[in-house]
Amino acid sequence: MQTVLEFQRVLLKVQASLTVEEVQDLVFLCSDLLSLKDLSTVTSAGQLFSLLENRDLLSWEDPSLLLELLRILKRNSLIRSLTSEDVMPTNGTTYSQQISPYRQLLYELSESICEQDLKNIKFLLLKTLPRKKLEKDTTLLQLFLEMEKEDLLVENNLDVLQKIIADINPSLEKRIIQYKTEKSLEVVFQWLGFEVLTKQNCDRHQILQVLRDLADRDHTSTDCVVCCVLSHGQIKGIVGVDGQIVTYRELIETLSPSQCPSLFKKPKLFFIQACRGTDDQPAAFPQIFPDDEVMPVSDAAVPRDSIPEMADYLLAMSTVPHYVSYREKDNGTWFIQSLCHNLKLLVPRGVDLLSILTKVNSDVSKKTDKSGLKKQMPQPEFTLTKRVVFPPPKTRPPLP
Repeated sequence: MQTVLEFQRVLLKVQASLTVEEVQDLVFLCSDLLSLKDLSTVTSAGQLFSLLENRDLLSWEDPSLLLELLRILKRNSLIRSLTSEDVMPTNGTTYSQQISPYRQLLYELSESICEQDLKNIKFLLLKTLPRKKLEKDTTLLQLFLEMEKEDLLVENNLDVLQKIIADINPSLEKRIIQYKTEKSLEVVFQWLGFEVLTKQNCDRHQILQVLRDLADRDHTSTDCVVCCVLSHGQIKGIVGVDGQIVTYRELIETLSPSQCPSLFKKPKLFFIQACRGTDDQPAAFPQIFPDDEVMPVSDAAVPRDSIPEMADYLLAMSTVPHYVSYREKDNGTWFIQSLCHNLKLLVPRGVDLLSILTKVNSDVSKKTDKSGLKKQMPQPEFTLTKRVVFPPPKTRPPLP
């Protein structure tokens, strides 16, 4: 009884700390967890918390959803005060993943749209949504909900939203393209039978912590582990949202046999979508050499510092050192686009992973930018000791 009372006091403290706008944000973020009918009556954080408690989504034993919601709202100081021992000990509880990446994307977009942009969005939707839904006091999050009701906006189809954002604020379109890329990976690996966990907007510490948490799990019953990283990058490694680098060695050593014994002799597969420099990779055109002329050669060795001396690793990178990676407006990055396509095409045929990546290399190498002069060459590196063949799924491949 005492702990229940203490938790209600915690919720009361949170309620007092939130603004009216933040309560509306929470209602939107919870719209996949609770019915819209129930949410339509919510006018305070207390009402929302009661609904979540009644659905067993929030409790003293598991306050992770509350922490996740506050993290999305960027109320970090409030989180720190709540998780202090004298207020709400978490007993090891970490943030849950109950708020979908799709819902978080829409919230992030709403936070980046100014008042004039919102007016312009409403103007573009004049012929699509009822005029009463476009009133002056309608927020962007409310607008998103109305678009969902009319099937103009769904988790697997953001085309209408992308066109609107491209017209209103082109700089935000990149975030939608990134989401599409993430979603493609998520759908394909779920189809392949993997348990998928998505983490977004991580700094250096969080990136390494996610992998340490993965290493702490018991993988005895699993065949392999896959880690996909989509980020900015440099030649030495990937870059967190704090601008700090996680080297490739640091990244993969978190799953080494000494750190994760249950992955011993099991494939650890890393797919990295990130630039590895700032140079554009030029196109190379065939040259014809006379029979008596020696072809130019080089004895330069490709650095392999990114892979430790340990077995059963694959590090498939979207580009070679020093060069950038490219993306398309509609289809996302060249590398992830080709990877997903070829996994769906070739896994059902029993093709092994390295052969699939060779096909990815071939496909990406044939792509160019609009000028026809900029190219990209993915680079898989591996210390695998056996062929990796994913079992063909029993269901049809997911649609693009």
